[in-house]
Amino acid sequence: MTGLTTGIVVPGQQDLVFKEYPSDGGRPLADPTTTNDVTESLGPLVGATLTAWGDWPALRYFGVQLDPIYWVMSAKGADTPPAPHFTVHQQRTALYLSALGRLPLRPLLGRFSEEPGKDTFAYLGAGAGAVHSSVTHGASKWGVGDQLLGGVSIPLTGHVRLRLETRYLLARDVDTRPRDGPGWRVDTSGTHVRFAVDRHLDTRFHPVLLGVDWRF
Repeated sequence: MTGLTTGIVVPGQQDLVFKEYPSDGGRPLADPTTTNDVTESLGPLVGATLTAWGDWPALRYFGVQLDPIYWVMSAKGADTPPAPHFTVHQQRTALYLSALGRLPLRPLLGRFSEEPGKDTFAYLGAGAGAVHSSVTHGASKWGVGDQLLGGVSIPLTGHVRLRLETRYLLARDVDTRPRDGPGWRVDTSGTHVRFAVDRHLDTRFHPVLLGVDWRF
């Protein structure tokens, strides 16, 4: 199957660290100013999916999915002098590879129908991939990201399916680098995640998505 996805992203709690750099591009002029009082906005997400489910009876419950996605959101820190009071716009592009499992819901619970493409099924998955993050007043970088996903796939016609889905995304911090001369820069990160394999992999997002798939 191949499909298109769109929806909204609910960001998790973030921290902003403000740093002012001198004209010579050296270290920050003073100790960084950190604020945990951050207001995040909802943001749009668009993406595509390429999904392959097993063909043999025992493998029809398992599949793999490759999906590129792009999402944006904004974060505004509280007034924390001497740092300026500005909104940090964030953009991320990701390519994930995920393993999936599914369970037919109808017409028969737990069993696939004899007619291909007629089943409504629920699915769960987990994956990892590359994420490119960029922020205004800051930097951009590539990093590893993780995702969990789950949803329901509903047949509309013999080849068209509707997908209702939610995800849990983890992305890395975006650290400031004095690349563009003097002035203020900002680091963005999430709050601590106990199960993350890397302490910098802690920026969370919770997309709620709607997709349309074409089954070959």
